[in-house]
Amino acid sequence: MLRSMGARSLLVVCGFMAVAPPNPAAASGADNGLEMKYMYYWDRNGVWNHTPAIEFFKKLSTTWKFQWNQELDAVSGASRRLGLRNIGRLGDHDAELDGISGASKRELRHSEQAAAVYSNQGRVGSGSLYFSDENDYRSYSPSFSGSWDFNDRNTTLGGGAAFFFDDFRPRAPFQGLGGKRTIASYTATIAQAVTPLSLAGLTVNAIHSSGYLGHMYNPVITSGGSAIQENLPRLKNSVAVSGQFIQGFHIGERLGSVRLEARHYRDDWKLVSNTADLQWYQYLTEGTYFRLRARGYRQDAAAFAKDAYAGDEIYRSPDVRYYKFSALTLGLKVGSVFPDSWGESALLPDRWDIGYDHGVRDTKGEMDGVNPLYHYQLYSPNEYYIQGTFMAGLGFDF
Repeated sequence: MLRSMGARSLLVVCGFMAVAPPNPAAASGADNGLEMKYMYYWDRNGVWNHTPAIEFFKKLSTTWKFQWNQELDAVSGASRRLGLRNIGRLGDHDAELDGISGASKRELRHSEQAAAVYSNQGRVGSGSLYFSDENDYRSYSPSFSGSWDFNDRNTTLGGGAAFFFDDFRPRAPFQGLGGKRTIASYTATIAQAVTPLSLAGLTVNAIHSSGYLGHMYNPVITSGGSAIQENLPRLKNSVAVSGQFIQGFHIGERLGSVRLEARHYRDDWKLVSNTADLQWYQYLTEGTYFRLRARGYRQDAAAFAKDAYAGDEIYRSPDVRYYKFSALTLGLKVGSVFPDSWGESALLPDRWDIGYDHGVRDTKGEMDGVNPLYHYQLYSPNEYYIQGTFMAGLGFDF
């Protein structure tokens, strides 16, 4: 039995470090604060995305906390280098609509989420409502979760449910397509302290999706070069099983942890995937840490995926997410606290973090002038797809 409160506290810290970057606010017991975040994403297809976001949290009582998340996306549109007047991702007319995809090159999105969290003597419950809106897509998502610590707080059982109500409203040539989609996701977890410095967990996630499950701006290019409408089944059931293991340790007096997560996914579209995610968090000083990450992913194709469609198939999609591929992501993140004297002013931040993740996927380009754009990989056929995500954040304690 792990009866030491110090051991349990250290285990909780190790678990938190493995799930998310260490947050000095959490370590210092801050009850009220503001997180300001910024993300920039790019990929070899010419897509970019600027995402500023804020997260506000306030303790309402000894057991209740309120949280508000606000996010804004400035994103390049979904259109390809197809259509009229060279409009689209590689074109010069940002505000116009592409004649084939119906998408503009640039658009704005916003999302909001309000959450209430209850925590008391090892019992935690939360509920939230998420809303996202843009010119051709809207989504609502209520979610609920809870967990219970027992066995001298060495064992945790948890569960949750999230529901998504989405409405696709395509524009221009695709007006009238799209439709509504509903997703129900149910999760069950168990975590067990193995030693004072190690934790093992198991998570099962079942998802039921129904309605419009395609992408209205993804016309299929047939082997004859014609564009026809994508068509996917209107039901999908999937399940994912994940195992986690966290090992904490000290290098000198500095705390560190290594987390390994393995995940297996399959659905009734016959798509199967496996993921391995390894992360190392290490404190260099009392308030400065780094995170190293390596994530490998591999999936088999869905039953309807084909390299070339004749055009008479019942189900068809050019979306590369339904095809066989492998991917590797490597990342580095560093964070620290500002001098204690800064805490005397509410206008100065208390902590910062900065990071970058770089991914490579083994899908080659199709811009050789011969092959149709089956998957819209808009780069040379001797190159692989790559993407990068830059992240930065500032934190304020009130």
